[in-house]
Formats: sequence, C-alpha cells, structure tokens
Amino acid sequence: MTNIATANTPSVTSSADGILAQVNDEIILKSEFIAASQAMAREYRDRGIALSHAEIQNLAMNALITRKLQLGLVNRAGFHPDENLVNRELLAIANKEGFNNLADFQRALDEQQAGSYNELRHQVIENASLVALWQAQVRPRINISKQEVDAFLNSPEGQQIPTEQILIPEWQTSHILIKTDDTQNDAMAQQKINTLYQELQKGADFGMMAATYSDDAGSAVQNGRLGWVSDGQMVAEFEAMMKNTASGDFSAPFRTQFGWHILKVENIRQQDMTNEVRKDKAREILFARQAQEAEEDWMDELRAGAYIKIFD
Repeated sequence: MTNIATANTPSVTSSADGILAQVNDEIILKSEFIAASQAMAREYRDRGIALSHAEIQNLAMNALITRKLQLGLVNRAGFHPDENLVNRELLAIANKEGFNNLADFQRALDEQQAGSYNELRHQVIENASLVALWQAQVRPRINISKQEVDAFLNSPEGQQIPTEQILIPEWQTSHILIKTDDTQNDAMAQQKINTLYQELQKGADFGMMAATYSDDAGSAVQNGRLGWVSDGQMVAEFEAMMKNTASGDFSAPFRTQFGWHILKVENIRQQDMTNEVRKDKAREILFARQAQEAEEDWMDELRAGAYIKIFD
C-alpha cells in the first residue's frame, strides 16, 4: 500500500471543493475524499477498530487511488458492462428498498435529490466494470494445484475442516430433444415429440429412439445418455421433471429453452460427496489467500508505472 504522509493528505475540513489528487488521467475530488473518509470511518467503527483521523484519511486516499487506477484501465479499454447485468443489480437494490420496479425506484430517489438515480446507476456500472477487470487481470494469476489442496487438507489447519458425511442425490438420466429453431417452429417440434412419446408408450426402446430422433447430437450418439446428474446441473424445467420421474420410468413431453424433451431416469443414488466438499472448502481458503497476494502484486505493478500526485 502506498503511504500518504499525513502532512500532505488533504484536509476534509477545508471549505471549497476541488481537485485533491491526480492518478494518471483520473482526478480525485474533495467531495469524493470526504465521502470515502466517512465511509471508512463507519466501517472501522462498526468493526470495533479504533483508528486516528489521520489513519482514516490515509486509508481513504489509498482506496481512492486504487479505484482510480483501475477505472483508468477500464476507461482506456472502453469496457462497458452488460446493460441487463446493470439493470438486474439496480432492481435488486430497488427490491431491498421495497420497490418492485426501476421506474418507481428512480422517481423516489430523484424526488429526494435530483440526479440521485443516475448517480447510483453510474456507481453500479463502475462496480460491475471493476469486477470484470479483476476477473481479467487477477483471476488468471491464481492457480491452485491438486497437490496444494491435498497438502492443505493434510495440514493441521486443513484437518479442522468438518468431516461429517455429506450425501447428495444423483439421477442417471437420458433424454430425447426436439429443438426449436428457424427450420422447426414450436408447434412442429411439439407434434414430433408427442409422436415419439406415443411410440414410447407402446414399448419402443428409449435408447434407440434417442439415437434415431434426438436433436442433441452429443447424447444421441450415446443413446440419449446424459450420465449422472445432480442438483443445479440442468435447467430448472428439466430438473423439476427429473425429480418427479420414478427410477426406470420416462416423463411426459416438456419444454425448456432448448426445445421439447422426454427424459428417462435410469437409476437414482445417494452419492457420498464428503471428500469433494472438503476439497472445495480447501480450494476456497487457498483461493482467498492467493487472491489477496495476486491483487497486491497487480496493484504494485499498476502503481509502479502510474503518475500519482497529491496536492497540498
């Protein structure tokens, strides 16, 4: 972390707004510094950590410099987050505040203070951009090997991870897909799947029907087999039908975003995932440690090549 001398750290008590620092092509305003300092003070107070006024100001300025360095990269790259992602995040915020839609939320914010909604939207866009930047710049630096996971699990710290048995249900599943596309509309696909369903009801072999008629080329060559499937692996409609189909039976036709399906549940089992869950937990711990180190290294690189000036 770059240390900013207290004597040179701008005072939040000065009366006029203005530029307090320059970070490459980005600037830090007094208003930003005040807001960051106040937020930092609240955060540490809530955590029960006592810091001096100068320490709070130093942390706030460092945080702003880091943000400006990252936003400078975003701006130079011309990155813009997905509009749908931004709207979903805004809607989630609106829902927490008791609003069901963005129009009412915007109206309420702007009635309190003109421009508040656009300011919030800008903040959400910036945050989404920084998350994407982190994924692009820091995530590739993090590599956790199988050997590291095994070594951690064998360490005293790793052995503290709970070892209670964890069983999850799995379904051995096959399916037939008739997809909808430019050459086959929904009505045509539904008619075709209904015909196949009638043949299955008469005793036709599911695997042969899948191999012959399914539009899912990857599973069709395996007689429709998808292998063992657990919670969360399939789209919601498929998963719901799978869970409501008895072992050895096939479902009625149903629709998903991919088209019309019939699925068959070949078998159901309880899979012991205790070791996998422990490994996942170990990876999470190791990831958090490596992520902090990788981010610090990245920020050191950014700062080393940056123009940073704090104005008196």
